[in-house]
Amino acid sequence: MTQIKFDFGHPSADGIADLAGEKIHVVPTDRFRNGSRIVVRDSFEVCLDEHGTATVTVPPTDSTFAYEVTVGESGDAWRFVRCVQVPNSQTPVKFADLVDVDSATLTPTIIGSPLTELTDEDIDWISQFVVAGTNINQKGAK
Repeated sequence: MTQIKFDFGHPSADGIADLAGEKIHVVPTDRFRNGSRIVVRDSFEVCLDEHGTATVTVPPTDSTFAYEVTVGESGDAWRFVRCVQVPNSQTPVKFADLVDVDSATLTPTIIGSPLTELTDEDIDWISQFVVAGTNINQKGAK
């Protein structure tokens, strides 16, 4: 089981205030197995405390499901939904650090710069041109 720590705030005239008392709705994207037990697709809610924080304990995800997490109610202008992978961790993980996945394919969505997606092979390929002083945009570069 993995603990997820939620921590939310909202803008205020004094900076950032705690988002106290708001609901977080958690539901797996599909039924899943936990050992020999089949866990049905059902949801639960937790309310943020007076500091805008809450902690939940859930089974880690695998290739068969993720968690859909809704923060806020339908009428809230700031309401948002994330579909996330949850690692198997002995230490608590921050909700903000969880990987977003596509709800249909469960593959990670790309967030941020494509440069963060470089592999060691990509870096080796680029390095050969840097060392040789070659412009990789030049025709004939391989």
